[in-house]
Formats: sequence, C-alpha cells, structure tokens
Amino acid sequence: PQPLRPILGSSAWSNFGAALVQFAVVAALSALGTLLEQGGPPEFYASKYPAFSGIILTLGFDHMYSAPIFVFLQVWLAASIAACTGTTQLPLAKRAQRFGFRSAKNVGRMGAFKMTVGSAAVSQDSTLEQPIASNGGDLSDAPVAAKRPEVEASRSRLLKLQASLQQRGFVVRLDEEECPGRLAASRGLVGKFAPIVVHLALLLCLAGGAAGLLFGSSSEVLLKDGGRADMGAVLEQGRRIKGPLYDLNPIRGLMSGTELHVEDFRIEYRENGDVEQFYSQIAVEDAKTKNKLFGDEIYVNKPLRYGGATVYQADWGLDRLQMYLNGKPIVVPLKQLPDEGGSRMWGAFIPEEIVAAKDPSELKRISNTRDGIVLVVENMRNVQVFGTNKALVGILRSPLAKVDKKMEGMPVQFGEKIQVDGSELRLDRVVGATGLIVKNDPGVPLVYLGYALLMPATLLSVLPFGQVWAAVGEGDDAGRLFVSGQANRNKPAFEDEVKAI
Repeated sequence: PQPLRPILGSSAWSNFGAALVQFAVVAALSALGTLLEQGGPPEFYASKYPAFSGIILTLGFDHMYSAPIFVFLQVWLAASIAACTGTTQLPLAKRAQRFGFRSAKNVGRMGAFKMTVGSAAVSQDSTLEQPIASNGGDLSDAPVAAKRPEVEASRSRLLKLQASLQQRGFVVRLDEEECPGRLAASRGLVGKFAPIVVHLALLLCLAGGAAGLLFGSSSEVLLKDGGRADMGAVLEQGRRIKGPLYDLNPIRGLMSGTELHVEDFRIEYRENGDVEQFYSQIAVEDAKTKNKLFGDEIYVNKPLRYGGATVYQADWGLDRLQMYLNGKPIVVPLKQLPDEGGSRMWGAFIPEEIVAAKDPSELKRISNTRDGIVLVVENMRNVQVFGTNKALVGILRSPLAKVDKKMEGMPVQFGEKIQVDGSELRLDRVVGATGLIVKNDPGVPLVYLGYALLMPATLLSVLPFGQVWAAVGEGDDAGRLFVSGQANRNKPAFEDEVKAI
C-alpha cells in the first residue's frame, strides 16, 4: 500500500513501512500513557521523575491521550488509512472482480504457471480450414473448424475443467454458453475485500477515540463504604479528562439526577498479605427518591454501565474504625500517612482522656490533646495499637479476617480485643473506601464496532486469492487446452491443486 502519497506527495513516505512506523509510534505512546501516571500535578512528576519531568510536562505526556503529538499522530494515521483504502485497496478489489478472458496465445502471460492438455491437431483438408459459403454467404452448414473432433474434445475438457473448478469453490465464467472457447475463474474474492473492512474497522476505532476525546469526560472519586456521590456532578468536574465539546455530548443528560451509592466494599487478600482483589457493591439511585434504579458488584476489569456512563473499580483506601472502648461504641476516623517505601498506611489518634473514660460519650471537652494511643492500619484485617508510652501494645484483629491457625507465643497481645492503659479496646470493623472512575465516552460503541469488525476481517484477509484462465487452442493447436493460473499466497500448493484438476 501507498498510504501517504496522496497526502504528502513524497515517495519517501509512500510505502507500507511508513504506515507500520505510524502504528508502532502510536502503540508505544499508548503503552507509555498506561505506565505513566496520568493527570497528576507538576510537583508529582518533578519528585518522582526528576530527570524526565520537563519532557513529560512539555510534551503533555501527563495527559497522554489528549497531548497534541498523540492527537496529531492519530489524525495522520486516519488520513493515511483512508488514502490507502481509496488509492490501493479499492482498485485492487475492483480489478479482482473482473473476468478477463485470455486467448490461447496470451493465456500464460498473466499466470504464474502454464499447462497444456491434449495434443496438436492432425493436418486437415483446406476446405475445413477455410469454409466457403454456398448459400449466398450463409455459413451455418459449412464444415467449420469449430466442428472438428479435436476441437470438440478440447471444449469437452474445458467444460470438465469448469465443473471441477466450481466444485472447489471457484466462480467460473465462459466467454460463450453454446460454443465456449475461453474460461476465467477466481476464488477467495473475500480476501480482497477483507483489507478494506480492516481499514474501516481501524477508522471506526480512531473515530471512537476522537469522539471520546472531544465529547467525553472522565473523573475519579473516593467514596467511603456507605457513601454517595452525584454521578452527573462527578463527570462535570472532569478530574481526569474533559472534552472541550462535552456540553454537546448527546448522552450527557442521562446521568443527571442519579447517585452512586456504595452499599458494601471489601478486599480479598493473598496468603502473603498482598491485595488480591477489591470489590464494591454499587447501587445507582434516584437522587430525589433514593429508589434503586440499578445495582451490581464491580471489581477490577468488571465495570458497571448505566445511562451512558461506565463506573470502573480503580483504587481503594481506608476510611474509619468501628470499635468498642470499655464496651461503648466509638468511631475513629483514619487519615492516610505519608507514603514510605511503597507501603500504604493510615493512622488515628485517641486522646488519653477518652481511653480512660468509662463512657466516652459523656466527655464534653478534651483538655490534653497530646497524650494518647496511636492506631496504625495497613489493611482491613489488623490494627496496630501503640500505648501512651509509644510502645506497641498489641494488634487488633478484625472479626471478618480469616485466621487459619491459632496465633500463639506472640510478644504482644493479638485478638479481637486487647487491654491498653487499663481499658479494653475491641475492634468491630475496619471500614474501607472505594476509588471509582466514572467515565462518559460516546465513542465506546464505535470502538466496540471497530474491534468486532477488525477481528474477523483480519482472519479473512489472509485467505488466498486465486485465478485460473483456460482457452481452446487455435490452428495447429486446435486439439489442445491451455491453462494458467496465479495466486497471491501459497503459490506452489495452488499450482499443484490446478494440476490435479
């Protein structure tokens, strides 16, 4: 294919390799956008990528999929594909549909191989070679060469070849129905049209991406277990990306008046303590009546779709601790601690006056806010408790945590309740928070349609296209049938197949 010649007019770019380079660059930038955190503040890139932060921010790689260089490459690639389709693939497909008959002398010129069936004609009387009209120019009763036995034998071979080719899936045409002398056949025409469908599928995918970039919006929100958020308001904020034409989005209004309600959030852990998967039970509710409109459990790679919006499970956090202090229920809010060594931790502080109180709800005022116990949480299973002396007193285990074997011989207290500074502290539940990405992308149907066409069309495009020509000989070759053929793939096998026929 020569995809860029109609655009640039340069033979340096008019080759298939140039198109492959375009695909490779777009794929490389897409992979970089996946690996590189998107939408962060400049300070984040300066601290995490000090050597490359200038390049990242200058080229817009912090918003890769809306960066000018990425958009330019997509437009260039789409124009290249469209030009290739119009200047190369369509003419090839039209040419493949033509049934061009070849004479006996020319039948081998277009083919990759040539075969001869039968023997040369025996010398005949001149009256047979040049029939003379005897009825005022009427040749219907003349002994023409067309009626010689060897010619009829060649025509019989031609008709047998026609039947054999049709049985093998060829579309066969004869130059004449009553007295055929030439044959043209083809098979695998779908393989010539499949590349056009592949190009159309790629254009649909690119158009879908452009529609999402211009008209879509994507935002993230962290909701505690039991929390709510207005879906339309979240999208309006567009924390991750918001297209310049989002106000013209035809399905924008479908999200107004709906809320996301986190009914439950849980995390499953591996045996080594790493997070295996996290789940959110999400309900879509009417903002006024709170009636449930739709609900589903989501997790990574299984989103929720409603009203033109897609809700993805993207992150997790910890929100609060539900505990009992001396038998009295208390709620302790958690705050995320600075990231150190790649581990995520949350902390909480309970003043000593609350710890020592028989009923914390009776306290009206805390006079000493510096002394107390510290709680450190890394997951939804255990809570580390440090006493007023800043020493580790014990580890509280959540009742929901699975303990396969009894923990014995530990140097500190371990269990659902422990004693700390003369008070009993019992853990009821570690309440998590779910990180959601809410996305409204009107281009998704185009992308899905493109991939639905791309996969079968790619398989069909590898089907071989083969052509066969045959012609009855003339003159001294009247007793012979000349056959030739060609294929664009697996040529030796195609030649063997025709020879076998």
